[in-house]
Amino acid sequence: MTPAEVAAALREIAGYVELEGDRFRARAYERAARSIGAVADLDRLVAGRRLTELPGVGRSLAGVVEQLAAHGRIDLLERLRARWPRVVLELAALPDVGPERARRLHEALAPASLDEVAALCEAGRVRRLPGFGKVSEARVRDAILTRHERAILLTLEDALLASAELAVIARAAPGVLAVEVCGPVRRWMEVADRIALAVATEDPGALLDRARAHPGIVALDAGEEGVLRGRLASGAPCELHVAPRERFGVALALATGSSEHLAALRAHARARGTELERIVAPDESALHAALGLPFLPPEVRDGTDEIAAALAGDRFADLVTLADLTGAVHCHTSYSDGRHSVAEMADAADARGLGFLTVTDHSQSAGYAGGLTLERLREQWREISDAQRGTPVRLLRGTESDILADGRLDYPDDVLARMDVVIASVHKRHRLDADAMTRRVVTALRQPLFKIWGHALGRIVLHREPIEVHFDEVLDAIAESHVAIEINGDPRRLDLDPARARLARSRGARFVLAADAHSAGQLTYLEYAVGIARRARIRRHEVLNTLPPDDFARVVRPSP
Repeated sequence: MTPAEVAAALREIAGYVELEGDRFRARAYERAARSIGAVADLDRLVAGRRLTELPGVGRSLAGVVEQLAAHGRIDLLERLRARWPRVVLELAALPDVGPERARRLHEALAPASLDEVAALCEAGRVRRLPGFGKVSEARVRDAILTRHERAILLTLEDALLASAELAVIARAAPGVLAVEVCGPVRRWMEVADRIALAVATEDPGALLDRARAHPGIVALDAGEEGVLRGRLASGAPCELHVAPRERFGVALALATGSSEHLAALRAHARARGTELERIVAPDESALHAALGLPFLPPEVRDGTDEIAAALAGDRFADLVTLADLTGAVHCHTSYSDGRHSVAEMADAADARGLGFLTVTDHSQSAGYAGGLTLERLREQWREISDAQRGTPVRLLRGTESDILADGRLDYPDDVLARMDVVIASVHKRHRLDADAMTRRVVTALRQPLFKIWGHALGRIVLHREPIEVHFDEVLDAIAESHVAIEINGDPRRLDLDPARARLARSRGARFVLAADAHSAGQLTYLEYAVGIARRARIRRHEVLNTLPPDDFARVVRPSP
């Protein structure tokens, strides 16, 4: 099997494993798929027993990959396919369904296809199942009926994986000098409608031949001059913008977008008496310089006012970067629904050069996520003290407190006041109307202690819409209260979205870039949070976890 085929098999296993309720194991298979899909020579790694050198591939997963690479099959996957019909995976991937509801539908009704599920919804049979009702039944039906419209959309995490796999294919072609991942991925869009690369090559024909022969690409043809368009085996559209080295800067810009930004850039070029596509530039810095502009970071290329801002003097040089972050915020441990201990999370933060880590497990009402009772909370505090003696990383004891239906936070005030950091999040009853949800959130944010508003609008990308809330009223409450807004880096969330984050920034809000890590490996989610923040044009001085650890701890302390 090719790396792309092995990666696809690992992702399929991940889907089945999550159906069975093992989220951590599912994530492990997803991480391994990402690493394997980006490998150029899988056979060499297998032969040398070096698979464990890849990120996210331990000994057990290495054995799975070795079997797949050698035999094209593995008993584990065959057993899972026999246990779960394909329709259950298809259901789990739909918005407002997910693994748990897909499993319930399968166990209760055993539908043979998505169309049959839609018919069961029309007949009113789904609403009778535990955990369903008229509204959720309608959402399942609508998700099925609109699935073809959503079929080409990828989450950022999946798009990164698909882009890496396509880049491996492109780099293997003769005459290729450089390959860069572009498109929505390079701009850190939450959802990607295509996979795009820019390729500098001396032999475009060899690149086309190589790509057409690869099983990971099912169609590819030359479109307009310099662009190869096609479709990946997964169904996602792909495009390769091809240019000689001296014009690679233009290819990068065209492959990156957005379409609105490119329209504005072309208009700016024409106003200066030239055409964008005619400029000779080996990179984008040279391209922008030829247009009298500073380098415009990909994340700000949204086609709003980035060119005007640049001409007015904004160099975007102080946009927050991953290197600016001094600590990991919003981290879960094995005390609630995390995979690793306090000490293991601290070691992972230390390995990344971070100076502090917030231990913010779920609060007591979050029974679905192992929320901590007061007794368990005290036990955790003792463990944090013990772990602190063995690590240079400053450990801040805290909570991700549920915002209850009436706006209260889920621990007594005297307990919250003794913590180092409080994250306040909505986890249940997401479908309140805008008036009720606004009262709930505003009540929580106005409580007289410092708190971080966690994954503010509660969305799950492509699966759950944001909560309905009067955002201006919430910003008024934030301006009057001790609050920072979290930019959540979990690729399923990426919340607060850039448009609202930019609005909050205009109102003087402060931000925290958070990993929402449930394992040591998920500290990498900080990079996603940075990408979203840069799209919102958030500057390093507006981010609290760019402060030194002592200063951060002082600013976020719940009690003044």
